[in-house]
Amino acid sequence: MDTVEQHEHEFPKSEWPFSDPENAVAISTVQVFRHGFPILRVSHDDDGDWQILCGTTSDEKDGIVVCLGCAYQHDKTIGELAGLPPGWFAWREHVGAPWQREKG
Repeated sequence: MDTVEQHEHEFPKSEWPFSDPENAVAISTVQVFRHGFPILRVSHDDDGDWQILCGTTSDEKDGIVVCLGCAYQHDKTIGELAGLPPGWFAWREHVGAPWQREKG
């Protein structure tokens, strides 16, 4: 699993729900991190990487690398997916809706 340079987050270390380190690489989009789109799709890839997505784009030019800690800080409800096995994905209709899970 790739990581990014270690840096601080604005939540207590005791709150971290994932078994992966906070600085584990996650793939997201500019729509989520720069334009405030909600996180509606999360996948835990077979290789252990995470994708934190809005579901509005699959264009590579919209992709950005973030750390899992920053994704969690952005929307702590993804912590509900900390036990999502590799090869699975989850989605929800809107923020506040329950996460649905499925093997990919």
